[in-house]
Amino acid sequence: MTTTTSNADSKPTASLADLMKAAGVLNAPAWFEQILIPHWPFNHQMDAIKAYPNHTRYGDFSEPGTGKTMPAQVHAILMAALGNKVVFTMPPKLIRQFIAEFREFFPGIDDHLVIDHLDRGAVQKSKLIARWDKEDSWPDILLISYDAFRQFNDRAQVRVVPRTQWKLPPELWEDPAVPENYWTRNAEGEQVPRYEDATPHTKHGDPIVARKGKYKAKNREQMRLKNTGYNVYFFDEAHALCNPEARVWKGVEAMDMDMGDEVAMYLMTGTPVPTHLHNVYGLIRIINRGAYFSKANFERKHCIIEREPFKQYLGYKDEDAIHRALYKNARRVQKRDVTDLPESLVSVTPIRLAGAHKKLYDQILLERFAVLGDQVLAPDNDSALRMLALRLISCPDEYDSSGKIGKDNELTKWMDQIVDSVNPAERKLIIFAYFKPTVRFLAQRYAKWNPAVMNGATTKGWAEVERFKKDDTCRVFVVNWGSGGAGLNLQVAHHSAFYEVPTSPKDAKQAMARTDRTGQREACNFYFPRVIGTLFDKNFKNLLKNERSNNLVVRDKHDLLYDQLKVTKRKCA
Repeated sequence: MTTTTSNADSKPTASLADLMKAAGVLNAPAWFEQILIPHWPFNHQMDAIKAYPNHTRYGDFSEPGTGKTMPAQVHAILMAALGNKVVFTMPPKLIRQFIAEFREFFPGIDDHLVIDHLDRGAVQKSKLIARWDKEDSWPDILLISYDAFRQFNDRAQVRVVPRTQWKLPPELWEDPAVPENYWTRNAEGEQVPRYEDATPHTKHGDPIVARKGKYKAKNREQMRLKNTGYNVYFFDEAHALCNPEARVWKGVEAMDMDMGDEVAMYLMTGTPVPTHLHNVYGLIRIINRGAYFSKANFERKHCIIEREPFKQYLGYKDEDAIHRALYKNARRVQKRDVTDLPESLVSVTPIRLAGAHKKLYDQILLERFAVLGDQVLAPDNDSALRMLALRLISCPDEYDSSGKIGKDNELTKWMDQIVDSVNPAERKLIIFAYFKPTVRFLAQRYAKWNPAVMNGATTKGWAEVERFKKDDTCRVFVVNWGSGGAGLNLQVAHHSAFYEVPTSPKDAKQAMARTDRTGQREACNFYFPRVIGTLFDKNFKNLLKNERSNNLVVRDKHDLLYDQLKVTKRKCA
């Protein structure tokens, strides 16, 4: 972003009111004059700021790292200032960064609007909600996670009483030595009963009914967001809404059906087609409601499907029509069309398993799978078995009864070479992995570099991000690309290695965009291993195949993932 400052005192001179005038918005409140803007938007961001007020359904599908946050926040402030109530839904790891950006982009905004979040512990969150209910003081702009959206926008009248709420009879609560919660965890972390004679319980004392082996009670959170008055919704990392069978998508659909044009919905994601082309239907249905009657209608028009012995998508047709439906109420900007980012480099190194590790892999693979060329067939298409084959490569010690095989193998040798060549003493390094044991192993292996860790299980995710960005002694960041591969700004590094390669173009591209984004001044380097002769390698090939298919709809002119990796594919084949 460019910065609007005066020459004399280096303070911002443009206001939010000036920004509204430039965007053609004439009904902005007078207090917008008081909000001075340190960062004037780029031209492509201004285009988005102008587009938002003209739509109640809109998608900003610009490439990761192009700056989708500021235009969305501008429109959210305008909507809230005009009397609407706004919700931002996003992965929890992004909430505190998003709040910080609100205050960075719009200093003094807290004097005019209440902006708050629910990224808190269970007890603190419960007390905060109770206070908001009692005082009728829910925030003007609320930030929540997708889990919270599912909870607060559930259409069901009743809910399952989870085991964590099973408690002892009330007459035993008076004994301070007896915990109220019936459930606890053993040394292995498994949930186990603390006592035998307990019953399902709700803190409000609602009647509980047994249905189909589950205990259910009144759902006090039924459509809470709607009932509290929220009518403007932004969904960041909106590829979470691609699956129309998911509860979160059904919650959006329920809101759409109940409120129609009285609710505005805005989607933000750099990867509108996360893995396969048919995934795009979920987003199209939200922002372009008339495009298809149903998912079945979409599939009849565009999908080549084989249904026996199980449903498989073999290919797609009329991608031009999908492209038109996706972008009718949406846009996509690529960062290298609007910024001067240096060209990034992708390196792929072929690796072959050896010795006892290779023998163990082949043994388990042959026992569980049938391999036909590039196609791997597992019983009942069991994804768990596929994950097992991938885990065998990076975590072979978990499947070795002899105890002779550790995590040191050809893959770790490759990773050691990457670390040595980057030299974290001079350049910070991000290492992406997926399995939690792998993340722990890598953090221990490179402990000398004081690594930050984000593996999906820690509650310190935001603190670890800040430590990697600001602590000069923290030279390595070991990140689970499922929990930390989207939304984060990590331009302090420009070297990233994938110890475990994503199987989805969305996961790979989102992870790469943590460093290859606006504000990066160095050429980013990305390192991929390709474990030849394994399912790992077949996933690599599928990654390229899916990206090629998806780009027929997304139509990126600069596709770093596909253009760079397809060259390496020929070299490694």
